[in-house]
Amino acid sequence: MNKTLSALLTIAVSSPIIAAPQIPSDAEIKGRNTYFVTPYQATCNVIPVNQVTANTPEEAIQLEQIFDKTLGYSLTLNAKGQAYIQLAIKEWNEKMVFATNQNIKLTIKGADINGQYISNLYCIEQKLALHHVNTHEWGSYLVELHGRPNQKISLRIVKE
Repeated sequence: MNKTLSALLTIAVSSPIIAAPQIPSDAEIKGRNTYFVTPYQATCNVIPVNQVTANTPEEAIQLEQIFDKTLGYSLTLNAKGQAYIQLAIKEWNEKMVFATNQNIKLTIKGADINGQYISNLYCIEQKLALHHVNTHEWGSYLVELHGRPNQKISLRIVKE
């Protein structure tokens, strides 16, 4: 039994499918850009404003942001390559498109991410990676952003 468990854990930890983010195919990118024209184009037009970077989840609570139709931030990741945003969602089953720099890992506790790292073909010069996020109820959600230490990034959010 111990050998079986050890083998399963070794496979799970070393498996690239589990460890790596799901990168979409070219066909999926083209299909999503065709289907989600309106929100994808909208991310191009969101003008990011400078935002104080929360270095911890606790700091993010003090800087909670309310999502209505769009949000856009320009911020700098901390020395560990992290930033946190506490996002207040006012609607049940809110569907949003998050746009970040291409090399940013985005996670949101309590929400589903249904498609990640989709190239935005409407504003290629901005090099935005799109992430579809679905929250199931209203409330606060912690957005975690990970990249290079002290990296300047853009975060844009629009309704799907």
